[in-house]
Amino acid sequence: MVSDQENISRPNGYPYYHWIQTVAGQGSITIQNQQMTLTPNNGALLLPNAAHSYRNEKSAATPWETLYVTFGGMMVKEMLITLGLHQSAVYHWEQQAPIATFIADVLNQRDETKESLSISTSSDVYEFLLLLKKYGKATKSSMKDTNNLATLYALVDWMKSQLSNPDIGLEEMALFIGTSKRHLNSLFQKNFHVTPYAYFVNLRVQQAKKYLLENSLSTIREISMQVGFRSTSHFVATFRRIVGIPPEKYRHLNGGV
Repeated sequence: MVSDQENISRPNGYPYYHWIQTVAGQGSITIQNQQMTLTPNNGALLLPNAAHSYRNEKSAATPWETLYVTFGGMMVKEMLITLGLHQSAVYHWEQQAPIATFIADVLNQRDETKESLSISTSSDVYEFLLLLKKYGKATKSSMKDTNNLATLYALVDWMKSQLSNPDIGLEEMALFIGTSKRHLNSLFQKNFHVTPYAYFVNLRVQQAKKYLLENSLSTIREISMQVGFRSTSHFVATFRRIVGIPPEKYRHLNGGV
């Protein structure tokens, strides 16, 4: 629901992804020492644990009305990276853009149907992020690292094309974008909060999950090779560490043969 926004300071950030937008009035938000204004048709996307604070720009007599949503989940980071939204930033949009009323409309529907959190929640979040990608424009002060992010998104696309190549490591990634391994590690962790190699391994495991269910005749050894593991035992151990169960059990539990 719409609420009169109180002043907030979170030097250690919030543990989930956090979106806040202005409905009426005016606020200001500081994200990791960058201060920006939030007027109607403006909102801020905050990554987990990103230091931030926000406050009413006017006075107690002039309420700052906001809408907010928090969300999380295993695939959110991958989704945001794919959409090019994985950075804390302030966005603005045209007044008639559907993103302006989307959250309020979803909340009103929940009130009318008395619906609690359900499977539709994830689809609502996904639809919202697609609207943000389509209609949202990051403010100039939020675009300091745009060139770095464009480079990292190109690297992520390249990673996806190299999943079956067992020779890809940090050195090859650094060569692809023309930098040192140390700088790549630092840049990737600053923006995506994970090392590039750990992210690459996770991409391989996600692809393996897909193969396990789609290619029922493929053996675990064959699938491990298809996603770039030289050793089947290494693949099984990595899969278990990330997914929580071995690949054979994952296939069985999800309807595979």
